[in-house]
Amino acid sequence: MITWSDIASFRASAPQLAMEPDGWAVRGLPTNFVATASVEVIAGSLLGFPAEVRFTPVGFAWDYGDGATGFSASGGSSWGGAAFSETATSHIYTTRGDFSASVAVELSAEYRFGGGDWRPISGTIRLAASATPVAVKSATTVLVAGSCVARPSDPGC
Repeated sequence: MITWSDIASFRASAPQLAMEPDGWAVRGLPTNFVATASVEVIAGSLLGFPAEVRFTPVGFAWDYGDGATGFSASGGSSWGGAAFSETATSHIYTTRGDFSASVAVELSAEYRFGGGDWRPISGTIRLAASATPVAVKSATTVLVAGSCVARPSDPGC
């Protein structure tokens, strides 16, 4: 039976971590985190024979740096057009300050010799992305009666 120690020379890529907005957050509003990791097949030698190992992301463990953690099945996705909306991988910071957010991807692995059938390896492994700094600030909003461009003398403009 092939184990994780047998495939130690096969190295999966660490995930990449991004956030929206980039590098900063507003206290009380969702900050979106996105981790990029994908299925990866690596060729090499296993037990002295040519082989391939396939790593597949199966989960993402989040540490938001303020004591809160989370786990998701996917790495999330960009907000698109709805900034500051809650997502499966977003986090709401409740205090101002400087934090360091991180994520680790949990990977399953399979191997095969000579293009044969894929065979699973029991268990998973976690690979961490580089941490990203998060500067959490407070924001004050004001109500305006219309567009400040069209009516610059309106309240709040």
